[in-house]
Amino acid sequence: MKTIAALSSLLLFGATSVFAAPVNERQIEVPKEMDITAFSANTEPHGTGAFISFNIAIPNTSMSTTCAYSDQSSVSELPSVSLRPCNDPAVEWEFRQDPSLPGSEGQYRVVITYAYDGVKKVAGFHEWPATDFPLENFGSTVATFYRGAPDFTITNLS
Repeated sequence: MKTIAALSSLLLFGATSVFAAPVNERQIEVPKEMDITAFSANTEPHGTGAFISFNIAIPNTSMSTTCAYSDQSSVSELPSVSLRPCNDPAVEWEFRQDPSLPGSEGQYRVVITYAYDGVKKVAGFHEWPATDFPLENFGSTVATFYRGAPDFTITNLS
């Protein structure tokens, strides 16, 4: 009986020391930038649709995914794209052209969010002048094409 009591005491002591150990919360570094590659956006001549796509990688993480949109209803102007997931739903994005001010065309903007630790998110954006998205004439029709740099880094994360 003494053996059982001693063994029970040992197990209880061991259990309390295990449960009393502090829990270390894992520290995930907040991303500082997003690397965008192969950005492409255009409408189709004769108003048959629009296409926007790009790849995104978050340095120092395993995150790398593709974000894309297409429709068969846009005419010559790129559409506003509401917030939508990329292939990896931890990354979401939206695209739009800002309203024009008198004497100028509004800038284009992509906003990207990344859920890096469950509910923790960072967001950043990139802007282009309207001149990077010219309306090109194809004789009997026109279409919009992105003519800027296809690769860029977003560092304004918050």
